[in-house]
Amino acid sequence: MNKQKTFPILMILGACILLFRTLRLLTIENGWETLAIWVITCTIIEMLIDLFCIAFSFSWLIKTSPNSKIIALRLGVAAAIFHAFRVFIYVIGRVGPFYNFDLKPQFRNTQNAEMFWVYFASILSISGVIGVIIIWRIIKKGGSK
Repeated sequence: MNKQKTFPILMILGACILLFRTLRLLTIENGWETLAIWVITCTIIEMLIDLFCIAFSFSWLIKTSPNSKIIALRLGVAAAIFHAFRVFIYVIGRVGPFYNFDLKPQFRNTQNAEMFWVYFASILSISGVIGVIIIWRIIKKGGSK
């Protein structure tokens, strides 16, 4: 498989993972009930970016048009950075003086997170941003013609 097909497939896969994780957070992990409204708003914005990224990545995969490619890449970067921002909120909400600030007041004293998941989310988020930067640089250098 050539790079012309590999990159959009990776973008679709990454956005689908983020979308799955977001839906799981809101439903199975009771995010609708426990998260503060501003965090839910950020989550919905990320979900919309992921959906558009998937759509334009499919367009890039099928049409291989430069327009779809550029839009998909920009949406992929936006999704990775926005997700990293949400993970940053999650991390600072589990440590230090900001403990559980991202939760509704009635849930702040009842929520405990294992530090493994805090580290895991941080590492994956940083890896996602690095991956997007690497793909962006490869494409900018002309490696995907």
